[in-house]
Amino acid sequence: MNEKTLGILGGVGPLATIYFADLVIKMTEAKSDQEHIPMVILNHASIPDRTAYILDRTKPNPVPVMAADAKQLQNDGCDFIVIPCNTAHFFFDEIQKSVKVPLINILEETVAYAQKTVPNLKTIGILATEGTIASGAYQNVIQSHGLEYRIPSAEDQESLMDIIYNQVKAGEKVDICEFLRIVGELKKAGSDAVILGCTELSIIKKDFNLNKPDIVDSMECLARASILACGKNIKA
Repeated sequence: MNEKTLGILGGVGPLATIYFADLVIKMTEAKSDQEHIPMVILNHASIPDRTAYILDRTKPNPVPVMAADAKQLQNDGCDFIVIPCNTAHFFFDEIQKSVKVPLINILEETVAYAQKTVPNLKTIGILATEGTIASGAYQNVIQSHGLEYRIPSAEDQESLMDIIYNQVKAGEKVDICEFLRIVGELKKAGSDAVILGCTELSIIKKDFNLNKPDIVDSMECLARASILACGKNIKA
């Protein structure tokens, strides 16, 4: 089998990009350096904010920059491209049209994995940026799988955005009690599982060791799909 190269269209955000690459390495079954997946990483932190543009189209559009980055990854010989940012998948089709290399969709992979692994799954809670929620991207994918969804209240969404932007992205201490309270509210509302639909939330899961089967980490799902697409096995 020819070796496959994974392109990471990153910088959205920078910490999440590095964490994703680390996940791919740690989750790959490999006994030597040579058995790991080659990766080309563009940690392009100056890409305009995705949520800002989705909510206000007068803000800078991230698509031209991300499409150019995708083309660069294609020119660098990548066989697959991933975007370790849930919100950016609002622009997934536009970015995919800019290149011939297939993009792996984090939304589809996450919902499919939840459906496969969470027993009796009927309703999924969505924790994501305001942009992702407003776009309806996860809601549409969840419904296409025959499932229902729940989203946080307006107050909880505002608090979650503070955690994402003013704590994780800013490199500040995370209010884990508030985060877990928001998770709990989604479960009280009938969620059988909660998706961490923002890559900054995946970092919280790692830092606080939140290893529960009903908390589904989109970054881990994307890493898993990437490893398999590149012809490697998942480490047991």
